[in-house]
Amino acid sequence: MDYIAKRNPVLDNLRKDLAQGFLDETVTIRGHKYKLTTLTEDEETWADTYTRTNSPASMYSSRRAPRLAAAIKELDGVASQDLFLYPDDMPESVKKRLVDNPIEKKYWIRDQLLMFLLEDGNRPYINDLYEVLNRLDAKRDEVIKELPNS
Repeated sequence: MDYIAKRNPVLDNLRKDLAQGFLDETVTIRGHKYKLTTLTEDEETWADTYTRTNSPASMYSSRRAPRLAAAIKELDGVASQDLFLYPDDMPESVKKRLVDNPIEKKYWIRDQLLMFLLEDGNRPYINDLYEVLNRLDAKRDEVIKELPNS
């Protein structure tokens, strides 16, 4: 006879979060509040397009900023899609295309956030935020292991 263990409620809560498709956490790093989420498959694919693979060391360090650009959903209470305005010199046709195509706009926002993260002086934020993202990924992996096979 198989006896199924009682689960800690933490696992049930995490499972509910996973049913949404992601886990999230809000953290304060160096005086700024960030909301991070685990990445969807689409976000992972987007981030992978920016990863350099000419050596294991460069691949590891180049993974951080693109993954964070996709994971950051809020900064100091401002949603990522509201952090950037269209530049004045952007053609109206491009603005319209971004407004009409939410997926393409998400890519544009991620690109802008990635460029911001790669600016000089942001490396300490990247390292600290990446630790949080790794912790979220570990939580997700733990829950997936605990879920019964279906």
